[in-house]
Amino acid sequence: MSSQTRTDRVPETDVSRLFVDRWSPRSFSDAPLTDDEIATMFEGARWAPSSFNRQPWLFVYETDGPDRATFNSILFEGNQLWASKAPLLGFIFAQTVDESGRQLRTAQFDTGAAWMGLALSAATLGIYTHGMAGIDREAAHAKLNVPDDTWQVMCGFVAGRIGPKDVLTEELQEREAPSDRNPISKITRRGAAA
Repeated sequence: MSSQTRTDRVPETDVSRLFVDRWSPRSFSDAPLTDDEIATMFEGARWAPSSFNRQPWLFVYETDGPDRATFNSILFEGNQLWASKAPLLGFIFAQTVDESGRQLRTAQFDTGAAWMGLALSAATLGIYTHGMAGIDREAAHAKLNVPDDTWQVMCGFVAGRIGPKDVLTEELQEREAPSDRNPISKITRRGAAA
């Protein structure tokens, strides 16, 4: 089970603490992840559900290898300030067109499920993740050699163990805490609209 720190979040009903305690910090320790930990994270993504079992996702990542500077350069400057310190940085792509040229309508939805699988799998190891929309989408395709005619970059992400909050800017330190969620009544509705 998770070795992540338990948050003070309170669910409305009975649900695994894995969901409640997962959150997206910006302060990461530079302690490296092991190959086994990385494999476990991606194994969680691998088993995500997808329409027709297409599994239309691609995770392109780097740790401390020679391409890390290239990966860092794809992030918007605000994200580079903190995300470049995480031990793993990656980008998530959704295959939106199949080999026959047909649009895959649920590709982004399915890829989101794979991302959640990765995030929860990481959480079981005490590893935190943070997804980022602040990326140069064109550069992600060009620099990572993923064609933009059949794939769409969805976001960047980092993974690692949580680090000390005081290494962040003052503004980011104020935001460095698990956020609450909308109540179930706001995100669900039973039956047709009234």
